[in-house]
Amino acid sequence: MNAHSGLFKEMKMNSSICSKCKKVVPAEHRVDSNKEYLDKKCPDCGVTSELLSNDSAAYRKKRDFMSDRNYPGCGMNCLECEHKQPNIIFIETTNRCNMNCPICITNVPSMGFEFEPRMDFFKRIFEHYSKYEFPPSVQLFGGEPTMRDDIFEVIRLARSYGLSVRLVTNGLKLSDKAYCDKMMASGASVLISFDGLRREMYEKLRAFPGSLDLKYKALENISQHKKGKVVLMTVIDKNFNGADMPQFLEYCQKNSGLLRGMFLMPLTHVWSEERLEYKPERTTQEDVEKIVRDATDGKAEFVPLGSLEFKNLAKVFKVKHMPFLGVHPNCESFTLLVSNGKKYLSISSYLRYGFWGLVKDIRELDKKVGNYTDKAVSAFRKILIGIGLAGIFLKNVDFNAVFGAKGLKCFGKIMRFIFLFATGKPPKKILKEDTEIKSILQILLLPFEDDCTVESERLEKCASCFAYIDVKTDTVKSIPFCIWEKFKKVIMKDIAEVYNKEGYFKGLSQNNGKTEEHV
Repeated sequence: MNAHSGLFKEMKMNSSICSKCKKVVPAEHRVDSNKEYLDKKCPDCGVTSELLSNDSAAYRKKRDFMSDRNYPGCGMNCLECEHKQPNIIFIETTNRCNMNCPICITNVPSMGFEFEPRMDFFKRIFEHYSKYEFPPSVQLFGGEPTMRDDIFEVIRLARSYGLSVRLVTNGLKLSDKAYCDKMMASGASVLISFDGLRREMYEKLRAFPGSLDLKYKALENISQHKKGKVVLMTVIDKNFNGADMPQFLEYCQKNSGLLRGMFLMPLTHVWSEERLEYKPERTTQEDVEKIVRDATDGKAEFVPLGSLEFKNLAKVFKVKHMPFLGVHPNCESFTLLVSNGKKYLSISSYLRYGFWGLVKDIRELDKKVGNYTDKAVSAFRKILIGIGLAGIFLKNVDFNAVFGAKGLKCFGKIMRFIFLFATGKPPKKILKEDTEIKSILQILLLPFEDDCTVESERLEKCASCFAYIDVKTDTVKSIPFCIWEKFKKVIMKDIAEVYNKEGYFKGLSQNNGKTEEHV
């Protein structure tokens, strides 16, 4: 019996969707030749198996790291369920797009109708979530949100309710400087889909190779803003653009002042064969982690994003949680890359016990802090906790690597760092000028599930959800991101019937599914 089997016994009621008949059926994990599979047991179709990971050891290491949590699974009856409060809500703004990529399933050609809700649709949702004690971040989604003439009004409305706003865009409209300037002044954080530097990738998966030039122009326009920073959202297909990662990271290194981070997404198999005849071997989360590791110094360690949820320390120091905060060990994973001015190295190259060791120590401190966070934490107690955190960093940081020196020379540089910090010089500036750490790039992996790989154990406590109005009950509801695909077409069609702006077709689109003109 596998040494990890005890953890899986606790995860009862795990379910998935039958790969053939699409019914919800019982599911179990299986390991074969260090590959992780999901076996789905359908009473009508028999057993079907889907690949979850090409590195089961790495996949299960994440589960062991968060073995203190239990994931009982759910009934996957999302239309009737009252899901838990999300940390981040995605909102479909439109299904119109100026690219209509064949791999996308949220555009007019793939859905067969137009979705363009009025402003009162957004007002209901924003008002609902603004009343929460800890309102979620808002991520405006599509289609392509910038296709809406009133997208700036949507952003202003969300911010008027005190909600932080992130806009997911293909970036094409931001290639126009005036439009880009207006977007950067809107207060929304910008996330741009950017699948690397090779035009062939945009030809293969986007059917629009010329979009790369427009994306370059958009990033150039954004870079002209003092506070202009973006997140690049990159689809990784190990069969097509995985080998491009060294060149991609070199580009990121040269433009480090522009980037807030990178979201890497393994290619999800959701497209129809009618729109794209392409059947690659599945790219798994651990495949992408290896791609990043091989493209740097071979030491990059990805920890489950949920392991960074230091709830008790956050209460003590009143730190707001990250919008993405995966609660399941096999959801989002995270690492940091450090630029020494020449290339990116893993954060583990600057730590004595690696990234896993640092996170492990902070998690243990967070548990200890949990013994008294239900009471008011005194200033003295905060100081003690702060000393505990400082001790963790002193234990884990490899100062020789950070300062690029050893012995007395390293000690002298440390003293200089302390002096400059004590005299008020900004820490970021000290790091850049006096250490080997010139900039840091956040890498977040988003392994979105499709019908083949979705699991109820990953949905039950999911905190990343699509928000919508259930027109049948006239209530605001949410559905976990990775199961939205199963229900969204019927939900969006119902919403379109009630909330679509005048002039937009609620049934078949006016162009009968033909793509809109490219910008």
